[in-house]
Amino acid sequence: MQNATITRLTLLAGALCVSPVALAETSEDEIRAIVSEMMADASTRSSLLQSGGNAGHDGMFYLADEEGNFRLNVAGQVQFRYTANFGEENNASDGDDYTGGFQTNRTKLEFTGNAVLPNLVYKVQGNFASSGGNFSLQDAYVGYAFDSGWTLLWGQMKAPLQREELVDSKYQLAADRSFANSLFSPTRTQGIAVNYRNDDINFTAGFTDGANAFNTDFNQDQQNYAGFPTPASIGGGEADYSFTARLEWKLEGDWGQFKDFTSMPGSEFAAMLGFAGHYEGNETLVGFAGTPADVTVGGYTVDLSLEGDGWNFFAAFMGFSTDTEGLVDLDLDGAGDDTDFADFALVVQGGVFIPDTDWELFARYDGIFLDDDRAGEDDFNTLTFGLNWYWSGHAAKFTVDATIFLDESLGANGVPLAAAAGGLNSFKNFVGDDDEGEFALRAQFQLLF
Repeated sequence: MQNATITRLTLLAGALCVSPVALAETSEDEIRAIVSEMMADASTRSSLLQSGGNAGHDGMFYLADEEGNFRLNVAGQVQFRYTANFGEENNASDGDDYTGGFQTNRTKLEFTGNAVLPNLVYKVQGNFASSGGNFSLQDAYVGYAFDSGWTLLWGQMKAPLQREELVDSKYQLAADRSFANSLFSPTRTQGIAVNYRNDDINFTAGFTDGANAFNTDFNQDQQNYAGFPTPASIGGGEADYSFTARLEWKLEGDWGQFKDFTSMPGSEFAAMLGFAGHYEGNETLVGFAGTPADVTVGGYTVDLSLEGDGWNFFAAFMGFSTDTEGLVDLDLDGAGDDTDFADFALVVQGGVFIPDTDWELFARYDGIFLDDDRAGEDDFNTLTFGLNWYWSGHAAKFTVDATIFLDESLGANGVPLAAAAGGLNSFKNFVGDDDEGEFALRAQFQLLF
């Protein structure tokens, strides 16, 4: 009764706060109707709370019913950074030897939870682009978790290949993922997948639309391969078929330790081996001339993850092959070139906390080793080093790092690499230079909510 009286007094006060001009233009009947509608809405909300619904923050903001059949989690990520790139005066961005400025690298909204049953889970996630601010859908999938450890997933999700890609951007060691990962990762796709996990094994396999086939229609064919088919250059459409599988074998530790690369001081030792493969095929257009051909691409990775008391180590070797049939000549490096390629990449990184502090030092090497039959340079090596300050874990984290591109990345020798990486890559601080030694700095603050 007391709550009802308070509600009525609040509504009456709100009505009295309306401006005199508005009151003069509103009849008594209209005011009564407005108050009645507000009372009905307040009554509905009160009954929902009385029925056992609850809301709060237990690591993320949520709304839930009492039985646990319905729950909505709301989370977000903001990464704001300053980037400075140094190279020769003929770099690809503006012809100057310096390119720099501020950037909202990621602004994400994430909705997760369950509906109807505790076992029927979902995730919807999108990002506001750093250039233009357009909102783009990233993840949109539903899953059913069986009691036996199996989970069936369907929708738009990440292809289960590279661990570096599967670790969320908010949990990376450096300000962003490696250049090798950008070149070899199939990123997101649409399809169905199954996952099985027990104390030692985590296995995921998917039948999907292929590399980078996200936000596509079912009749949207694979795009032109641009003469350099790798996972990074494939996209904009759907493959005829695509299979991806990943097996993770946990040797020590808990699964929760591998959601990120960092290992906080006081953590127990953890070790994990990962094996994954990807294969897809499509009859599509290849090359800048748009020649019809049958293209099959396959990739694999082997990785090792180690974590300890304030230190971490990660290494991954990646391979990628391309087989193109039906071409007279792809004209990549002169007449009669082989149209089958085998490319490789290696990533090695590690971090360690400065004793008795929240500061973590880290370093990373990644190398890309292209097939000799490709045009231009065969290798592209990168060094990254920096430090993290964990103000409040990953929820409030400051990162500063420096990247040195050891090899030429633009011009006649760098065109295939730049094209495969999507051109100028602001996420990786890559601008492009026709001389070796391009150097970049990033200073980034991340907030999670």
